[in-house]
Amino acid sequence: MNERTCGACRYFRTTETRSDGEIGSCRLGKVIGVFRDSMRACPSFSVRGDPDPPVVDGSRGTRPRRSLGGNGGLMLRRPEVSASALGSALADLTPDALRGALRLGVRHATLLDARDLNRHWDAGEFELLPAVVDLNTKSIPLEQFFHKLVMIRDNLRVMEQKLNSHAHLHDAERLDLHRVLNLCYDAIARLGGDWVPHEDTAHGADPTAVSLLRRLVREAEWDGMANGPAALGDRWQGGQVRYVAGDVMIEEPIERFYHRLLLLRDRLSQLEAQISAHPHIAPDEADGMGSYIRRCYGTLTSFNVLFRDRKDYFTSSR
Repeated sequence: MNERTCGACRYFRTTETRSDGEIGSCRLGKVIGVFRDSMRACPSFSVRGDPDPPVVDGSRGTRPRRSLGGNGGLMLRRPEVSASALGSALADLTPDALRGALRLGVRHATLLDARDLNRHWDAGEFELLPAVVDLNTKSIPLEQFFHKLVMIRDNLRVMEQKLNSHAHLHDAERLDLHRVLNLCYDAIARLGGDWVPHEDTAHGADPTAVSLLRRLVREAEWDGMANGPAALGDRWQGGQVRYVAGDVMIEEPIERFYHRLLLLRDRLSQLEAQISAHPHIAPDEADGMGSYIRRCYGTLTSFNVLFRDRKDYFTSSR
């Protein structure tokens, strides 16, 4: 079989054979749960006989890193927080300061801290700036950026209604799918508003400790990505994302925005895989529900410019 599907991969383990194909699991842990053999393969696709296959790691907490460039180029960096750095930052805090840092860290992880956009940003610009100033930037109106995210949420809400009204799903099964849906909604909110500045000194918190805790959240999100990270284009390495409205400008490292973009892509992919492989959702019904997720991918094609490899592009087709 030459097609790059999960069923053709050496790491696909068949758990059930059905009339419409095989259901299985991934030995690499790239997709969590069960899924169909016809699912599009991830970047770790490998057939027997490959001279340099991905390393099989039984731990879900670690994932193989991939080179960002040929011939041993830069590695896509995992947002790691060393235990010594975190311990050092927290050890010297007073109990009140430690409580404040943990409180803000939890609020950030659960979207409880204020990230209000209001109408001020509707007339602004969203700009992707390469590190090399001579290279072209990419700019879209912030209003268009926000609309993309609202449209993604609208498509997921329609799909959620179809899950809720499905005649053959038990309520417990609906709740299982709702959990993944809610992770998608969380990723949408993070992509749209996580760049808004936070008040790190509130509650007597130490800014360094809060920054490390927030990086720890990103590290956990990275490890939870079922499909692994996609390579960021070389031209964008070290670049910035700029949000401009009137005389107000906010910047963040492009890698941080890219992390949130990959997080949304990964969670949409996990949702699609679980619906496609669900034993109580017929293939034609799963394909119909999946079409709403593919519309979400289509909405995000503006950001394909960030990917190094075309195989990682957002696409509404299958």
